[in-house]
Amino acid sequence: MIEKRKKVAVVGAGKIGELIVALLSERYDVFVYDQDLKRARAVAGKTAQAVRVNANQEAALTRALKGKDLVINSCPHFMNLPIARAAFKAGASYIDLSEDVKTGDQIKKMARRGGAYFVPRCGVAPGFIQIIASHMMRSYDVVERASLRVGALPENPTNALKYNLTWSTDGLINEYGNPCEAVENGELKTMQPLEGYERVVIDGVEFEGFNTSGGLGTLAHSVNGKVKNLNYKTLRYVGHRDLMKFLLFDLKLNEYRAILKQVLESAVPTTNQDMVVVLCCVEGKRNGILTQQTYTKTVRHGDLFGRHWSAIQIITASSAASVADLVLTERLPHKGYVRQEEIDFSDFCNTPYGKLFTK
Repeated sequence: MIEKRKKVAVVGAGKIGELIVALLSERYDVFVYDQDLKRARAVAGKTAQAVRVNANQEAALTRALKGKDLVINSCPHFMNLPIARAAFKAGASYIDLSEDVKTGDQIKKMARRGGAYFVPRCGVAPGFIQIIASHMMRSYDVVERASLRVGALPENPTNALKYNLTWSTDGLINEYGNPCEAVENGELKTMQPLEGYERVVIDGVEFEGFNTSGGLGTLAHSVNGKVKNLNYKTLRYVGHRDLMKFLLFDLKLNEYRAILKQVLESAVPTTNQDMVVVLCCVEGKRNGILTQQTYTKTVRHGDLFGRHWSAIQIITASSAASVADLVLTERLPHKGYVRQEEIDFSDFCNTPYGKLFTK
């Protein structure tokens, strides 16, 4: 008897959604939902099906999602709730790529009432960085410090910001402008974005790190009281932070985000010649001895399926596809709301899409 293939709906035919479709179409029946049918068809190609749906029209989206096993939301964070509600009403499982804290909390409440999997924040940070950090922390008797760092960077920076737009501008502004969580001396604290400045050297290259919002996902709450110090910072080339701080806080453009988005998208070019740097460092005691363990991974742009993809597309889509595969094969620890730190690192890496993350 031939096993029936699971049905996956990818809502949002954007940069990350495009590669998720390409990856998952090899194993699952994939449907691409977007209000621009031409764009949806281009993303669907010959391996998926394109459907015109406006995700803002929740009732129509709910009807379109009936019969689907999993909904993958690859839209900007402000679309999380209507898409999650539509998935919930359609009886489908749900994952997204967002760093947004507020909508994640609301999705958690929704997930308690359903019998499916709800796994928000399945990108890199939040997402994979929580999976590897929790995996590393479990090997310690006492965790003194866990430092999580991720940078999505142009391979060849040429402008004053030393930065190119490689993913969602809305998401970038959201993480630069919102409060951040951390654990300091055993207490959960709220930190200011773009503060906590530091310098980090990885593979001989110096980066700067600073607080950004959402990168920890739910990890700070999960380990609060168990870890002395935990924080997340974004990595950029040296000099970037001061210029962004000037724009967001000195010029107060954090209060006028639509204007800031317009400025960035008109002045900062996009690129697919990029790299993503991941660093997770854990210090703690094993058998009374203070030790340190470090995980580093650099992913660069490259070719898949006969075309070129950016590093941020490759690593984010691979992370989301790995979690999607765990949902569809029912290898997550439980149904309902699943935190990233509950996902087993070995299971994650042993999906067809998780080999990218092994050392």
